[in-house]
Amino acid sequence: MRERLHDAALNLAAHPVAWPLARLARRVRPVIRVPGLGIVVSDASFAHDVLVRDEQFTKNGARSFASTMTELLGPFALGNMDGEAHRLLRNKLADVVSPGRVAELLRACDTPLAMLRDDLSAGRTVDLVEWMRRLSGRLTFDMLGVAPPAGREDKAYLELVALGERIASGFDFRRPSARRLRAARLDCDRLAEYAQIGFDSPAAPEKSFVRRLRDQGLSFEEARGVISLIFLAGTLTTASALPRIVALLIDGHHIDRLREHPEMRASAIAEGLRYTTPVGATIRIARAAVELGGHRILAGERIIILTCNLARDKALFPEPDSFDPARVQPPHARNLWFGAGPHFCLGFAVAQRELAIVLDALLSGQGELQIVRRRAAHRVIIPAYARLDVRSSRPG
Repeated sequence: MRERLHDAALNLAAHPVAWPLARLARRVRPVIRVPGLGIVVSDASFAHDVLVRDEQFTKNGARSFASTMTELLGPFALGNMDGEAHRLLRNKLADVVSPGRVAELLRACDTPLAMLRDDLSAGRTVDLVEWMRRLSGRLTFDMLGVAPPAGREDKAYLELVALGERIASGFDFRRPSARRLRAARLDCDRLAEYAQIGFDSPAAPEKSFVRRLRDQGLSFEEARGVISLIFLAGTLTTASALPRIVALLIDGHHIDRLREHPEMRASAIAEGLRYTTPVGATIRIARAAVELGGHRILAGERIIILTCNLARDKALFPEPDSFDPARVQPPHARNLWFGAGPHFCLGFAVAQRELAIVLDALLSGQGELQIVRRRAAHRVIIPAYARLDVRSSRPG
């Protein structure tokens, strides 16, 4: 119960109006047509059918996220692509983000993880939110093949993540204002400058992500779009998800169980992502009139898929509002919040591995992990902690 209350507080702090409305939609009907808004979907099976039918439901169109994404990140951000162009670009990237390449992509984690283990063993308090933000910035600089300014590395990591959070805040159901778009373009241009340096530099590390994109024959515009999307949709959501998952595990007194049964850690991460659902919604546009699941969908109609509700679908997840690290997800619903079909998250394997190695580091000591202090982030796109201080009560 304690973990449920704390996580509800995070969602309310982030979306004091939208989150209660989403929960209400889930209780009213699984599929609702809302005038002026579109078709609101809380049913996991219906949503899966929409997501896998790329030929019938596009990511592009009026009132979609894709139009803003194209304006800010260019035409090759994957999340704003459909059909053959999307398939061809994904094929070029298949080897770069394959499970076999994950260790290379996460090599920048090694030193921070060693320091995290040392801090916890010494009984020092660690703010997991700031720690994850620094790690995300460090991984992004490594991905870009660019070295941060000497002597101010940590500050540069945090500045880069803050830049990404400002960009991500522009992707909601409303068209950003002209002022907000101008500010977001400046941030996107700054991110593109970093990418251009790494892409053009002959000194970029051979194993850096940007170098691999170049070696795969991608143009800079293609590489820019791909890097931007992975940074915004992958790195930032992982940084917000990890502290929330750790808080759920500590609040629910699951830490000792995971230490005794390491084989449970993968299911604990999967359950944590189900429960927190870092990306709360996605949008599709019907290409033509179609009947689906007994519902008539009109050409051009907007379909708002409430990912946060799919993860709480009682038909697939018994006692969906309970956090159970041992839960086995049904195959047809597994990781649905990462998407489905041709748009399934490109960085899924990387995100899973990053969460796993950080959780392993947190569980490596002998002391009891405790939350010393916590504070919710307010009015943010991705519900998150603004601060989560943890320490080991018995240093090991």
